[in-house]
Amino acid sequence: MINAKRPSSDILIMTNENPISEREREILRLVATGATNQQIAIALNISVNTVKVHLRNIFAKIGVESRTEATVYAIRNGIVTVGETKLASIDEPESLPDPASLAPTYEAEREPTPVPVGEPIVELPAISPAPLPEVATPASPPSLTEPAPRSSITRVIPWLVGAIILIAILIAFLAINTRPISQTPPVNPTVSAFINPEQRWFSRQPLSNPRDDFALTGYDLERRLYVIGGQRDGIVSAAVDRYDPETDRWVALTDKPTAVSHARAITLRGLIFVPGGEDRTGAVIDRLEIYDPREQRWYSGAALPAPRSRYALAAWEGQLYLIGGWDGTSIRNEVFVYDPLLDRWETGPPLPQPRRNAAVAIAGGRLYIIGGEGINGPLRDSAWLEPSSDPTRRWLAIAPLPQPIARPAAVGLSSTLLVFDSERREGLTYDISADAWSRTPLPAEAKVFADAVLLDANIYFVGGSRAQGALSEYRALYVIFIPGQ
Repeated sequence: MINAKRPSSDILIMTNENPISEREREILRLVATGATNQQIAIALNISVNTVKVHLRNIFAKIGVESRTEATVYAIRNGIVTVGETKLASIDEPESLPDPASLAPTYEAEREPTPVPVGEPIVELPAISPAPLPEVATPASPPSLTEPAPRSSITRVIPWLVGAIILIAILIAFLAINTRPISQTPPVNPTVSAFINPEQRWFSRQPLSNPRDDFALTGYDLERRLYVIGGQRDGIVSAAVDRYDPETDRWVALTDKPTAVSHARAITLRGLIFVPGGEDRTGAVIDRLEIYDPREQRWYSGAALPAPRSRYALAAWEGQLYLIGGWDGTSIRNEVFVYDPLLDRWETGPPLPQPRRNAAVAIAGGRLYIIGGEGINGPLRDSAWLEPSSDPTRRWLAIAPLPQPIARPAAVGLSSTLLVFDSERREGLTYDISADAWSRTPLPAEAKVFADAVLLDANIYFVGGSRAQGALSEYRALYVIFIPGQ
């Protein structure tokens, strides 16, 4: 199991030139315990590309060139012990992406443990967990931060690791010296991510309970989609539906405690977070409700600093970013940042201008806000934010969209943003390095909607009641092979 807990120590490790930050120390520890880039990304809820950027910086600071050397450095500096490492694992090239098939199944960490939601939700210490009738659950949510019991076999782990290292070295030596001279050069996979009209689109089983203004998220650990809440014919719903791409089936799950529309959902550290929204009376609320897909139970978290709906929502650098939105009377530009380990909200850098229903995506280690509705209508303006603890950081503008989009759908893929305009049925590609947009007409079979999510290598679009809950799949990523130099 990957331990993604933040280090309790704030001490920075000093190298010859630069200090290793707390985040870099955390990543270095995961590398030393044998985690892949994909596993680190999921554990810390950051992109694989962000992991690679961090690793390049770490390797440069500590003067190493491989994960094995980094592991040795981590042991020497007390970041990990020998028993925690996997020195025999193969070094992972930083230039190559992790295949989606290697996504781990681990238990995500949450600390402090959220408290079950009741009706009404009260102060966190005042409620004890209560099992739902649909699912047998433990008396209280398990703590994922408690150390596992140690057995006597751990005493011999260092000897086993040493033996494995010797065997690996011997095998590598024999393989190198017995390789035929005429062997074909190695082939390195390269990932290309962009809209390609020639690729096939797929229509999947439609949502059995179609509705509008719902929250949509992908749960990577299960590779499934979740549709939460929404409304139809003026009736706000608390329904939760799950889609399994492998079986092409929808399943109804335990209702959300508070029925909401115009909310968003995001997966963070193995839990699904649904903040705010508009309740059955149309009032904008400040509740944070958290769903555990493994236990199929709902919990409550700290209330938002202010009621919000129609906001943009992203999980970035292990935190939840709630951006802009609607407070019931006006469009807002505030940014709220939630720390799931502390169950606490803070204020982030405000947007340059108020907006609601904007799209958000993460690419190239940056957080992007795209389009949406401003005070005077749909927006072309978009901006980005870099990860930092600097309180003076601010949003920086990028090239404006080719046209205003009131409700765009956006997905980040490596160094590219894909944006979809469902009203015009058009795809847009943003090249980060060139700071430029290009239009990409969609094929006739493509069905795009304002609600979209990236799951593994595919983008899923879910339609509302007018589209009868249509579900469309677009295979956005593929792997091509180019001979290595």
